[in-house]
Amino acid sequence: MQRDLIGTQWQVKNLVICFALAIIIGLSYIWTPTSDLWRAVSETFFYAVNASLLWGEPWQVFWAAVNTPVFDKLNGLIMAIPCIWYVTTDRSRPLSLRISHMVIMGIAIVIGVYFAKHAFRSYESLSPSLVLTPFNDLTLLVPWLESKVSADDSFPGNHAVVAGIYGFFFYIVIGRKYFWLALPIAILGGTARAVAGAHWFSDLLVGGAIHILPLLALALATPAIRWLQAMLDTVADVLILNLPKPLTSPFVKLAHKLA
Repeated sequence: MQRDLIGTQWQVKNLVICFALAIIIGLSYIWTPTSDLWRAVSETFFYAVNASLLWGEPWQVFWAAVNTPVFDKLNGLIMAIPCIWYVTTDRSRPLSLRISHMVIMGIAIVIGVYFAKHAFRSYESLSPSLVLTPFNDLTLLVPWLESKVSADDSFPGNHAVVAGIYGFFFYIVIGRKYFWLALPIAILGGTARAVAGAHWFSDLLVGGAIHILPLLALALATPAIRWLQAMLDTVADVLILNLPKPLTSPFVKLAHKLA
């Protein structure tokens, strides 16, 4: 299917498949035979990535820095770079469609983060840094940076939810030209906490999947993008027709330049 047709019509089959996959992956996390497998894989993953913190001081400082609250805020600005580049440079699509893509992606991320933070509040999940040894602690290796290395509610990983929606949206909807810029941003945002010891591999994969799959399905297997684009076009026409020309003229000129 052409990318410009994504989010323009109901795709019930894809909708059902995504929700079914999310349910199956979620059940695999609590069903004893597969939950044990997730635990084993997650422990192996933790020891592998956390052991990399012994590669030297520059490597330690890098991972300590990307696990600070300051970087969490900075990362939001970094994530905006591919979005702005797409909206302002891709002349192959109408401006209203480009804006609709970014708005729908933003809505999906906000909803995903909300549910990741609130839906599992009563579920206690201690991070690997609190239950496994040996553990390379960034707060000891780089004590002058305030890194997050542990959590008593590690499941699901809300950073992985954001990174997954962001990365997959660019790949499926926007196109590979912009995806290759978004990909390292998504990988770094999704894995930083796992390297530090604050998340299990299953937090990223299972916790991410049960949020990402349904939200992407609702965004891309329904006419959500088409509805938003039509609304933006209508609002723009109404404002141009009803507001004084000196007020709308700068925005009209900017829209023509970006069209």
